[in-house]
Amino acid sequence: MLSILLILLLWCVAAYFTRGYWLPKLEDLRERLHYTRLPFFRSEEDSSFAQNIEEGLTSSNFDLHQNLLGGDDRHGLENAEEIRKIMKKYRCNFDQARLIQQQNKMKANGIDPRTGVPIDPKAVYFS
Repeated sequence: MLSILLILLLWCVAAYFTRGYWLPKLEDLRERLHYTRLPFFRSEEDSSFAQNIEEGLTSSNFDLHQNLLGGDDRHGLENAEEIRKIMKKYRCNFDQARLIQQQNKMKANGIDPRTGVPIDPKAVYFS
C-alpha cells in the first residue's frame, strides 16, 4: 500500500514539473476533440450573404438579412474565415469577434485600439 502511494506521489511530482511540456499538447487534444460543424469547402469568392447567415455570421447589430432582402450582389463578408477562426478560438459571438478583428487590424497599422490615436511617437496630430 505504501509503495502505491509513493509511486502516485512521484508521478504527481513528475507531472507537475513537466507540465510545460504536456499541458499544451493536452490543450491541442481538447481542441481536436471539441465538436465543430463540418468544414465548408468553399473559397471566399464562393461565399454569399445567405451562406454567412447560415454560418452564424450575423447579429442584430450587423444584420445581413437586409443585404439579402435588398438583393445585394456582393460575395458576402470579406473576412468571414478570419471571423470564424476568432469565434472558435475565443468562444465568442459574432459581434465580439468583429471587435477583436478590428482591434487586431488597428494594432497592425500602428493605432491604439482603445483610443484610436497613432502609437508612433513621431506622429503629429491636431485636436
